[in-house]
Amino acid sequence: MRILLLFLLLIPGFLRAQTTPRTLPPPAAAGPPGEAGLTLDQILQAGLSQSLLTQSGRLEIERQRALSRTGYDLPRTVADYQIGQISGPLRDQSFNIVQQTALPGLYSAQRRLLEGQVGSAEQRVRQQRRDLTRTIRSTYYELLLSYRRVALLRRQDSLYQRAARAARIRYQTGATNRLEQVSAQARQLELQNRLALARTDQEVLRQQLSVLLNQPRPARIDTTAAAVVALAPADTAGLTAATNPLLGLLEQEVEVSKRQTRVEELRRLPDLRLGYFTQTINQERVFHVVQAGVAVPLLGGVQKSRIEAARLGEQAAETQLHYAATQLGGQLANLRRQLSRARASLTYYEQTALPQARLILDTAEKSFRAGDIDYVEYVVNTEPAWQIRAAHLDQVQRYNDLALQLLSLAGHDL
Repeated sequence: MRILLLFLLLIPGFLRAQTTPRTLPPPAAAGPPGEAGLTLDQILQAGLSQSLLTQSGRLEIERQRALSRTGYDLPRTVADYQIGQISGPLRDQSFNIVQQTALPGLYSAQRRLLEGQVGSAEQRVRQQRRDLTRTIRSTYYELLLSYRRVALLRRQDSLYQRAARAARIRYQTGATNRLEQVSAQARQLELQNRLALARTDQEVLRQQLSVLLNQPRPARIDTTAAAVVALAPADTAGLTAATNPLLGLLEQEVEVSKRQTRVEELRRLPDLRLGYFTQTINQERVFHVVQAGVAVPLLGGVQKSRIEAARLGEQAAETQLHYAATQLGGQLANLRRQLSRARASLTYYEQTALPQARLILDTAEKSFRAGDIDYVEYVVNTEPAWQIRAAHLDQVQRYNDLALQLLSLAGHDL
């Protein structure tokens, strides 16, 4: 009679177990009904357009462009007017206007220097956009994996709950001892705690993503998307200034330093002075005088020092560019090796480890249903399968981290 009662109570659990999918499906997106989650492309587009960081970068570019129009800034015109006893007892008048200016080549060089600084601002904004893109992508994939982890824990909790009910019934019917029931209850509470922590981490990531997107509400994503970063060969073909913002910025700084050197060299040339003078003498007639001259520095060593400093700055910029290119090239080679190993590890999990974990779970559940093993043995035998699935998600995250670093280092801009 006890065996018959136990069999009748376990039938619903057995039916549910038979309908349980053999593979873990992507979880459905949580949120209001009818509201679709955002894809990665939509999130990147929103983040790059709405972020306060990119907005401030665009303002800095506009500021530098406004400053570039100041390259032809002439010194102020001096105009003097006098009235009184200038050349005799009678009251005379005089008017004098003088304009000093550098040679036209200096103003052209200053304009090119300011335009170069606009290019530097553009490269800095490009680097900011690249960093923001990487942060958004990283947060997105972490959030996507958090949904996978929650789904995995929920399935594990569901299976152990059914097993715990069976263990409780066995204990009540005298088919097993107290240890099996206590172990089942402790395992269930542990899984519930881990599930609560995973959901908390998920909400934190959603909030972080909403901050990156400059949105008031926690962001929602399309949780059915692939959890592994997709890399195309063209995305990481090489390391150049066209693909790496840091190299682009350093190359631009080299060009700016060269233009600064040219400006300092042209400042050694004398300035021109042009003037016009008119005056009355004893109120009899008006005399007109045109003035022309040059302004030269008495101490030329000061400007020579400025030129030398500019040339040293040019050499420093070139050295920094070469150093960065060497370092980034080494990082790229290391990332490619690590990524190849991570990809091989993922292949192992997908082709070998995960099928084995599925086989372990199926075999252990059939044995437990048949009564061949008790609850404690069921937990011990299935634990490696859950560890394999959790380790697979951890390996996906490691692979994604490496792929995003590689994409940020050598990938093309959006």
